[in-house]
Amino acid sequence: MSRTQRFRPTRVALVAGAVVGALALAGCGAGQIAQTAEQQAAVSGANVTAQHIEIRNAEIEFPVGGSQRLAAYTAGSSAPITMSIANDDDLPDRLVSASSPVAGSVRITGDTTIPPHGALTASTTPGGVPGNTGLPIEMTLEGLSQDVSPGLSYPLVLTFERAGNVTVDLPMGNPDNLVPGGPGAGGAQPPATGSSGGGH
Repeated sequence: MSRTQRFRPTRVALVAGAVVGALALAGCGAGQIAQTAEQQAAVSGANVTAQHIEIRNAEIEFPVGGSQRLAAYTAGSSAPITMSIANDDDLPDRLVSASSPVAGSVRITGDTTIPPHGALTASTTPGGVPGNTGLPIEMTLEGLSQDVSPGLSYPLVLTFERAGNVTVDLPMGNPDNLVPGGPGAGGAQPPATGSSGGGH
């Protein structure tokens, strides 16, 4: 047997080993990509950017006692909204009012002036939804004209003094972020005190 023939098996083995190693690395990488793709965001709210206004994590708060299969809020009741409204500008802006075709009015309580490079947080719970930061206000859909259910989105038009109208499609919030002491299914919000910036 020649010297060339004696070394051929060793070279074949090395090539085969390299191929197996490459396949193993490719499989590992593919697994990492798939795992990352399956990860879900902690907050399911809507995000919209219009001019210098950034709306983040906007949603209708899921009520205590609400059902994922039935109406979380029934027609005629009220539904609280949570979101963060950031002003990415050197000048202040102000949320003047809000309206929705699914509500008779939108009540806004609190100082709605947004400082330069500042933010507002609409929420009925201390600290709001995770990821939302800013000066606290409250925003509520009042006199719902229809049932509001999980799995659907509902339009909300926010009117700003400088940025004008910004439309957000509000989904129902994550049931993991329940509203302590909030209205149950079909429950109405108690009357609130303070300034109101809502209307048709």
